[in-house]
Amino acid sequence: MQDWIEKIVFDHTSPLTAQGNECKFGFHVHPPEVMPHSHWHGHIEINFLFDCSAEYLINGRKIRVPEGKMILFWASIPHQMTASQGDGHMVNIYIPLQSFQTWKLPSDFSSLLLQGEVLVASHPNKADLALTQQWQHDLQKKQDALTAQVVSEIRSRVRRMSVEGYHHFGLFNLDLHVVQKSPVSGLSHIETMLRYIAQHYDQKITIAKVAAATGLHPNYAMKLFQRVMKVSIKQYINQLRLQHAQALLVDTEQGVLNIAIEAGFGSISRFYDIFQRELNMTPQEFRNKTLKIRTDSYHH
Repeated sequence: MQDWIEKIVFDHTSPLTAQGNECKFGFHVHPPEVMPHSHWHGHIEINFLFDCSAEYLINGRKIRVPEGKMILFWASIPHQMTASQGDGHMVNIYIPLQSFQTWKLPSDFSSLLLQGEVLVASHPNKADLALTQQWQHDLQKKQDALTAQVVSEIRSRVRRMSVEGYHHFGLFNLDLHVVQKSPVSGLSHIETMLRYIAQHYDQKITIAKVAAATGLHPNYAMKLFQRVMKVSIKQYINQLRLQHAQALLVDTEQGVLNIAIEAGFGSISRFYDIFQRELNMTPQEFRNKTLKIRTDSYHH
């Protein structure tokens, strides 16, 4: 059984969060907290909002989440709570990606998450408040059997959301109409590749190096990654670099050239080309737009 930690502590003194707890579960009950910076980490994150609502800034988009609805997203996408309403509380649950990948959820559901979408339950579930209170009570006892039961119940709750109905915000354009072969047999390789890429995407990285990290032939690694992640290794690396650059554009005053180099693009021209192609705006336009959203949210 992997360790539970009561709270994953993020260093808000830096806009870039150190990832030190990706292999641990986390459970945190607290009032909504407006974040001074974007942050990211390697978990699948579940949020419940009880008697309160919140606004998030994710991938440069302002997202409003109503009270009572379960939301789910892969926290590797830079995200920030910019405003909240109500005097209730929220529950954050952090699921290690490698654990989540073994849960055998519907492929469309998992693919949307791993592409960076925020999934929101279509309807509130009246049992969620009591359920999360029970989880908190059980975890505080620090008994292996109860902890294992909580993991099982969280998995079942996520599965219920995947079949009861959910929607997303269209943060990425995806084509999930083609039924894909089950990727379960390659999940351990995918997790290894994801971890290697997360550790090296800001450096010069090649498909051969990614494949070597898991002992696969490059051609097989590319096909497996494409089948599971629905994007190529190259596209995925560019996504992480873009996410890194987006956080730097909003949370620091660094110049665009420095950001391009720090995020791993190698040259400012390549950075501009990919940024413009993927986001339909220049880096400076993105910075101005996002800062305006953040300022308006704080004033509100």
